[in-house]
Amino acid sequence: MKRRQIPVPQPRSRFYRVICKTCGAENIVFSHSTYPARCKVCGTILVKPTGGKALILKDKAEIVAELG
Repeated sequence: MKRRQIPVPQPRSRFYRVICKTCGAENIVFSHSTYPARCKVCGTILVKPTGGKALILKDKAEIVAELG
């Protein structure tokens, strides 16, 4: 194959805009986070790392939009 015909792979990771269900604040979290992401206002843990794709805690956070 010619060099210009080789497809460029797209990243599988994303950023998400989530709303904290405790205080209602918007936060931006990474889908493959390696550290527990906390709400900037109340400190509630929104994302739990699992070694691969992070687990967004549904009872504490709601995904509003996918960025990028």
